[in-house]
Amino acid sequence: MVRLRSALIYAAVICSVAQAYGSTDFAAQESAAIENFKDVLDGIKTNTDKQVDFVLKTEDLSFAKTPLMPDSNSVDPVPVDHDRTYQVFVSWSLGEAEIKNLIKEYHDNREVELVFRGIPDGLTLQDALAKVQRLSLETKSNTPVLINPVLFEESQIETVPQVRKVVGKQTLYVVSGTTSVQAADEQYQKDKVSRPKAIGPGLRIAERDLIEVLKERLAKVNFSELKDKALRRFWSNQVFAELSPATTSRVRKLDPSVVVPQDITGVDGSLIHKAGDRINPLDIRPFTQRLVIIDPSYEKQINFAKAQIENYGDKQNVVIILSEVDRQKGWDGFTEVQNKVGRAVYILKDDVRTRFSIDFTPSVVTAADRSFYIEEVAGESLP
Repeated sequence: MVRLRSALIYAAVICSVAQAYGSTDFAAQESAAIENFKDVLDGIKTNTDKQVDFVLKTEDLSFAKTPLMPDSNSVDPVPVDHDRTYQVFVSWSLGEAEIKNLIKEYHDNREVELVFRGIPDGLTLQDALAKVQRLSLETKSNTPVLINPVLFEESQIETVPQVRKVVGKQTLYVVSGTTSVQAADEQYQKDKVSRPKAIGPGLRIAERDLIEVLKERLAKVNFSELKDKALRRFWSNQVFAELSPATTSRVRKLDPSVVVPQDITGVDGSLIHKAGDRINPLDIRPFTQRLVIIDPSYEKQINFAKAQIENYGDKQNVVIILSEVDRQKGWDGFTEVQNKVGRAVYILKDDVRTRFSIDFTPSVVTAADRSFYIEEVAGESLP
């Protein structure tokens, strides 16, 4: 399981091997596991990007900070929001074999989680998570592995390994030079301070701070260019109705009633509607709009829309809908039509076209006497 904790840029992998991964073909196991986590990994990237963007705009990391070490001048406990009692700070500088041993050692230990500061150079976040996932699959371990640079910063972790213990909502100690929570507990019992004497030597942290890496990557993104490309793609990807101009003026009546196929009952068992009842949605909610569907490539139809607004705008909500837009003009053409009619316009969607059987332009949809009326106006009738 991969998770992203709110208020922290935080990636976690709890790697368990389900029966579905029981094959001895490791490559197949890894492929299945990565595919299984694909959506969640995408979610991590999206949420992380949003948080980094927030940091860049506000230059404020306070939303992600919770003091982890007790303040000697404060009598109040320092709040720490963690599910696990022990965090073992690690790095790939310890070696893959050591990381693998730790994942295996703390299998089924609900008090311990491993914490990395970032991802190895040259790897994406997904690849880094997959690397840990591979070790977890090999060891069949469910030990949680986190990527949480905020914990490193606030615990002042400059070397690895180190062990931090949290009791209740307060950090009890941080012991360096060990990956053993038992050894860390014993050292704390000897020294009785929040920073006991180091048990062993420390190694440099191979990974850079994930937040800093993401900020650098984000700074290289040309958002203006991405926005322009997205806007250009919008019109090329649009599917328009491409309706023909009406050649004959006519008005069609549409009864929106539906027949209830089976009894509908409330939670208390009372009958709301019995099978065979006819329900007219206009009895439930009146339709007050006046939908005017036009093809803006015809100037007469634009003038028709303006006249509809002028004649009915005081009584009804006149909504102007375009059957298509000049792809070459794109947003400029769309804005040009809005300026001509003097209000916002919309693109005709297939569900609206189908619901009212819109086949020609211009068409006007209104409702009266429990029915919809679709009026088609021939071009020769337009002013």
